[in-house]
Amino acid sequence: MLLDVVVRWRRLLVAVGVLWCCRPASTPTPPPSRDAASPDPDGGVTLPAALERGVEAGLSPTVLEQSLAELVALPRMLGHPERGASIDALVRRLEQAGATHIERDPIAGNDPHTGDAFALVSIYAHFRPDATQRFVLGTHFDTRPWADEDPDPAAHSRPVPGANDGTSGLAVVLALAPILDRRLAPDVGFSIALFDGEELGRPATGGYCAGSRALAARPDDPDAIGHRLRQAELGIVLDMVGDADLRVSPEPSSLQHHTELVDTLWAMARAQGSTAFDRTPRARSIIDDHTFLTEAGVPSILVIDYEYDAWHTEADTLARTSGESLSIVAEAVLSTLLQRYGLTNAASTPEAPSSAATDA
Repeated sequence: MLLDVVVRWRRLLVAVGVLWCCRPASTPTPPPSRDAASPDPDGGVTLPAALERGVEAGLSPTVLEQSLAELVALPRMLGHPERGASIDALVRRLEQAGATHIERDPIAGNDPHTGDAFALVSIYAHFRPDATQRFVLGTHFDTRPWADEDPDPAAHSRPVPGANDGTSGLAVVLALAPILDRRLAPDVGFSIALFDGEELGRPATGGYCAGSRALAARPDDPDAIGHRLRQAELGIVLDMVGDADLRVSPEPSSLQHHTELVDTLWAMARAQGSTAFDRTPRARSIIDDHTFLTEAGVPSILVIDYEYDAWHTEADTLARTSGESLSIVAEAVLSTLLQRYGLTNAASTPEAPSSAATDA
């Protein structure tokens, strides 16, 4: 009976043309490829100086694979007893990346199906907080406690490993933070938003994106948590960007919020030789953290591989991910932001990544 109700609700969501927080289709997609760099035939963009593939050691597939594995080892599942220590480790990572002001945004969340309460803490890290020209780079860091889409009913009460959904975006954002801090023009600031509670929802009842939803619902004033975040002119949110079969299409509401940013990012990926970024927009919008970041006053876009057959199952493991996919996304985001905001004169010196596992 419960299965019938869930199916009916999903059909209704499809009918109205809006998908809640990353409900992927199950159609398999071809693997990504990255050819020799060439001008993008659609966008015609020029890569920023010194942004050839491999110039940033911190964005190499090998380094990002290692970082992903270390982060997967940090318990971030909703309700996990060691979750607080993992959040502390993420804060230390952001401090090591150069953040000068870090806010924790504690909120209470509830499972809309059972009413069970969860303590949530979003993290906002600010770089050059006094700069008036700012952007936000965001993702969610929580992982789902129920593998409710697993084909095995016995798995529905067990947690999702979350290697792609909950960790891939986190790995890319943490890798980009110190590079952006080093290479952006000195009059440009940015914030990292690690949203909690994105997974605190159910297909038939909603409730997803608790952290970003709380930010948007809170009145903004100079003393409010997240005020610096809300001063940004744009945001890029990453979710499920580590699929080994990466295929990223523009999300319709992102095109509405910031068409130029979507066009530039996709063109940058193509100019760098990636065919994983498909320029054909999706047919339906997705409600994710970018939705509520936009409602909070920051026009934001979502970068997501929506076709991921291990979504909300126990199969969402490191075996389904690829360092190459992470690198493709990281380089596209970096080149887009550096083209928009400018480079410093400092040489691009590769830095050894810090270890989240050691921090914990």
